[in-house]
Amino acid sequence: MKTYRLKIKSHSSFLTPWQADTIFGSLCWIMAWRKGEDALKQFLEEYKKGNPLFVLSDGMPGDFLPAPAHLSLMSPKADSFEGYQNAKKLKKVSWLTPDEFESVRNGKLDIQQQEGIKTFKTFTTLHSSINRITGTTGDEGSLFELEEYAVESKLETISIYLKIRDGWEDKAFSIFKDLSLMGYGRKKSIGKGSFEIVGELEPFNKFDDFKGANGFISLSNFVPSKNDPTEGFYKTMVKYGKLGGEFTFSGNPFKKPLVMLTTGSSFYVKGKMKHFYGRMIEKIAPSKTDVVHYGYAFAVPMFIENL
Repeated sequence: MKTYRLKIKSHSSFLTPWQADTIFGSLCWIMAWRKGEDALKQFLEEYKKGNPLFVLSDGMPGDFLPAPAHLSLMSPKADSFEGYQNAKKLKKVSWLTPDEFESVRNGKLDIQQQEGIKTFKTFTTLHSSINRITGTTGDEGSLFELEEYAVESKLETISIYLKIRDGWEDKAFSIFKDLSLMGYGRKKSIGKGSFEIVGELEPFNKFDDFKGANGFISLSNFVPSKNDPTEGFYKTMVKYGKLGGEFTFSGNPFKKPLVMLTTGSSFYVKGKMKHFYGRMIEKIAPSKTDVVHYGYAFAVPMFIENL
């Protein structure tokens, strides 16, 4: 597998976070509409076997990359108030510049502790539901809020990293191009999630393995497989997924709650490093038992000190 970067530029705010599992689900619907259900099943079969054709990172703001879950533990051990303060500041750091990320990836702590850096901005907008009988708004209790977010204007783009099996580069890029024509996530029918792809797939070699790497950091939320490493540092989230496309009208569009390890989780690895970890989760939707949920980790090799 070779690593690439895809840059996108948004034309509107988003209601759906750019998380790898949601992006993958959107791409699957594009494939189903374009190639048919049988082609999608064959595509997903490779993922269920643990042999993905490509794996995705979350959408990253500009060139920034996530801080590893163990960042605050890398602070020099010091029984002093200053040492405590440094560790406390590091705990608040969510994003690293490329140079800082490379430093941390090599087990060093050459960062500026910029916990206040602006990446994504969130805001709430007020809407009114339409009375289906009168076709008007303004009924009592018709107001509701939606949480939206957008990348900071100074950053301009969102970066998605891909590890692609040889021969699948053009196909992966083509599916993303089709997604850009439709929009991403909730409320795309009214223009939310509108974006364009900037340039082409860009070969990216800054995540390569290196001598001395003894672990990995994930650039996506994921669900470990039974043979994945277990010693490491991580946070969890509960994903309340929903079915998309035509399956939205299946009677029960909700998936079962799913516990995932979050982006930035890092683990020690014994033996040869893999391009990815995690797995596909099957039987996740009660109303559509053949639906699967993407749970692969986009793994970047790194050195993790024995903390």
